[in-house]
Amino acid sequence: MRLLVTLACSLALVGAGFAGSPPIPRETHRVVTGAEPCGAAGRGATLWVGVYTPGRLVAVDTATGRIVRSIRVGPTACRVALGANVAWVTLDRPGNVVRIDLRSGRRRVAPVGPGAFDVARAHGFVWAVSFEMGTVTLLDPRTGAVERVVRVGDHPTGLASCGGRMWVGHGRASTWISSIDPRTLRVRRVQVAATEPRRPRCIGGVLWVATPDSLLRVDPSGGRVLGRLRIGETLGDLAAAPDRLVWVTDKQHSVVYRVDPSDLEVVDSFSAGPGAFAPARTGRTMWVTSYAGSDVRGYTATP
Repeated sequence: MRLLVTLACSLALVGAGFAGSPPIPRETHRVVTGAEPCGAAGRGATLWVGVYTPGRLVAVDTATGRIVRSIRVGPTACRVALGANVAWVTLDRPGNVVRIDLRSGRRRVAPVGPGAFDVARAHGFVWAVSFEMGTVTLLDPRTGAVERVVRVGDHPTGLASCGGRMWVGHGRASTWISSIDPRTLRVRRVQVAATEPRRPRCIGGVLWVATPDSLLRVDPSGGRVLGRLRIGETLGDLAAAPDRLVWVTDKQHSVVYRVDPSDLEVVDSFSAGPGAFAPARTGRTMWVTSYAGSDVRGYTATP
């Protein structure tokens, strides 16, 4: 298990990759979205971005880098999940998830509780957390109606489907993640011996979890921690990239770390937009939202 890659070492790698590693990504697009672009999700040739301050969902044509659609959804819009001709957007402070029919423009608001930090579509439902209520709400993907509410414990944050289960990250002083059986909705708490395991993601059939200063690799079948990489100070989110690496954002330092998933080592890092936050993929391009700024940036990611 590879351990203890420090921030100083990581920052020294900006602009310089290991021998034989893919070239440093090149910025190809910079799209002005409005203040605090937050979550993003890609499908086909379109990137959908939840923009926090104006409360809008914007669609970016990834070939031209132009905004082709802008939909008012409400204050503090952030995370985005996509279905067939449907988008789901979290509204953090009011604690809602908005279902938008992308053909008709019709919207339905589902209350899930304050601190609606994430939304995901998996196992026949749309799942959304409430940080303040300690719950995960299951929504009907066809109608947006609330189907079930599951109590998972203090301060749930991120969501991911991996290994046939739903995984929930937790914030504040938590040292665990939660596992939910999608059939029975039974919840199991899994200790990971790291504080604030906030952002789970399923990459290559393995559960990856970002804490403020570490990246964890977890066996989704039982929750055993397979490795820990100490990196950065305010990690935001992570995603698999077409260069076969895992991209991890650091909001405070406005950088993206690229991590080799096979040996859990930092390959390199590069400067991104201010408050680099949510990475998302469309085709051969990776996009990163600038949460402390007002744009989303596209980068080549050639293996």
